[in-house]
Amino acid sequence: MNHLVAQWYEEKENVDEMHNWNPGLKEWEQSVAGFFPSHASVLDIGCGLGREAFALSDLGHAVVGIDISKEVILQVKQISSEKGYHIPFYEYNGELLDFPAEAFDVVVIWAQTFGLLYGNKYKKDYLAECKRVLKKGGLLSFSTHDYHYLKEKYPNCLCGRKFYPYFNAEIYWETFEATDLMRFANQAGMDVVLCEKGNIYRPEDGTILHCLCKK
Repeated sequence: MNHLVAQWYEEKENVDEMHNWNPGLKEWEQSVAGFFPSHASVLDIGCGLGREAFALSDLGHAVVGIDISKEVILQVKQISSEKGYHIPFYEYNGELLDFPAEAFDVVVIWAQTFGLLYGNKYKKDYLAECKRVLKKGGLLSFSTHDYHYLKEKYPNCLCGRKFYPYFNAEIYWETFEATDLMRFANQAGMDVVLCEKGNIYRPEDGTILHCLCKK
């Protein structure tokens, strides 16, 4: 786990910012969820304050959420209890998924969390872990920041392929092209189902990239 990322998400003010995010699934997430089998077992990696987990549970899926942040898990457990959900949420070390092989039908790494796995080796090893916990024929969906969109709209926040959305903060998200995502999926031995730009809520919100692949 990168200490820069871990430190950022242990700061209560950075976690509290998630309370202001729109609830429910984004447009592209709704589309991807249409590929999931009914009543799927879903591992939500980087669960944050439960936006995706609650929405996927509402669709009838059995969700488990994990995150690297103690502060996140503390808050999301409280929110889950207040909302009446029975979703397990666990802290983990950001590298190893503490689940048996073939435990899940679906693994999601949404909210552009993939861009916080700094370095190609980390991402390669991480996707191998995701594949391990997927059942045969299981689905992996991951999203990233779109390099070309950010280069056009927010060039001042880019340093090469690194996106710095917070002024005077060291944390950054790696950015990608669609061919990058397909390459990572193929290196993990996964079959790419789709890899495309995705809409968020409104056109002015811009686009992200996402890849759906199958074990």
